[in-house]
Amino acid sequence: MWFMISMIYMHFGNVQPEILVYKTIYKDKASCQKVYQLNSQKVIDDLFELRPEAKSMSITCVDRQVLNELKLSNKIKKL
Repeated sequence: MWFMISMIYMHFGNVQPEILVYKTIYKDKASCQKVYQLNSQKVIDDLFELRPEAKSMSITCVDRQVLNELKLSNKIKKL
C-alpha cells in the first residue's frame, strides 16, 4: 500500500513541516505518483486552501512502513 503525503512548511528555516496524509490508498508507487502528476495544480491549490499561510510544500508518495514511522513520531495530521 502507498499513500500520498504533503509536507507543508509554515516558516522558512530549520522548522519541522506539518505532514498531511491523503485518505486514498494506492496499490503501488507508480499509481500514487501518476495521480499527483495528472492533477498537480489541483492538489497544490487544495493544500494552499487548507493552509493559506504555508510558505512552501512538498508532495510525495510513501509506503506503509514510512507512514507508520511518521505516525509513531507524531508528525502526521489527517487530510
